[in-house]
Amino acid sequence: MIIILTASLTPVFLLLLYIYLKDRYQREPFGQLMKAFLGGILAGLVDVLILSVLGGSDLHPFPGAHGQAFYQAFFLAGIPEELFKLLFLYLFIWKSRYFDEYYDGIEYAAFVGLGFAGLENIMYVWQGGLGVAVSRAMFAVPAHFFFAIIMGYFFAFAKFRPEKKTWYLLLAFLCPVFLHGTYDFILMYSNLIQNTDTVIAALLNFGFFIFFSFLAKLAIRRVNHLVGK
Repeated sequence: MIIILTASLTPVFLLLLYIYLKDRYQREPFGQLMKAFLGGILAGLVDVLILSVLGGSDLHPFPGAHGQAFYQAFFLAGIPEELFKLLFLYLFIWKSRYFDEYYDGIEYAAFVGLGFAGLENIMYVWQGGLGVAVSRAMFAVPAHFFFAIIMGYFFAFAKFRPEKKTWYLLLAFLCPVFLHGTYDFILMYSNLIQNTDTVIAALLNFGFFIFFSFLAKLAIRRVNHLVGK
């Protein structure tokens, strides 16, 4: 159990430390950050509960492997996961007196996103073993981190540019959903056709690494843009 927890949570805590140390001007209170982290865990629990009620991935309205991958990537992952993350980010952080700088939006969103990723990681590693922990530490956990940064970027603009609050909150939801759904779609579609169309599957795998690199650069640029702003 200790080994599984350590393997699951080490990449989470390393990314939390990174985003925390980037805030060089006015560090956020530890208790408030843990509140955001708890919000991410709660978002994960709600997501699991809702999806268990709605049914499994075999029930999808779209034909073909690409349709199944699209449904799973967006309707079972991207949309509900990012919705619940944003919901708890808003409920736990929006009115906080400590949310007083643009960068705080990214920092708190990262703690929410990584709280979600930590819970998800424990469940996957518990089922799949330490080999799963390695692959998820390299891709899945950082991906949740990147999605959260994009969410927090627009969440901050919604807070400090109230005349466009609704627009920026919409972007804080739609942009992570698009990125999350695209990330999962590439992996899921590739997995579904790997035994029937090896060429397309190989191209998708190559495209995944390109997309992941793009996602990382996009997120880090958003961080650097708001540090000290």
